[in-house]
Amino acid sequence: MVTSSRTPAGTDRVRPLNLPRPVEVTLDSRGRPLRVHDGKRTQDITQIQDAWEIEDEWWREPISRHYLQVVLHDGHLRTIFHDRHTGQWFCQNY
Repeated sequence: MVTSSRTPAGTDRVRPLNLPRPVEVTLDSRGRPLRVHDGKRTQDITQIQDAWEIEDEWWREPISRHYLQVVLHDGHLRTIFHDRHTGQWFCQNY
């Protein structure tokens, strides 16, 4: 049995998980991503496995994003997206 910490529960400890991280993406002449630079390292993209778009909350703060699930040179999958309002790229872990 786990002993009680006697810490009161509250919403002050709630935080969003898996916030997107800004990254730099190198594009080819057609606008397709070639590389992801995350500040620490640069990885080549070998394949785009999936793509989808999100258009949401037009009545409040609009969201317009183009998501890509990419396969990196080391075989890892990453989900990146282009924020169409700011022009920035982000990496989103799930």
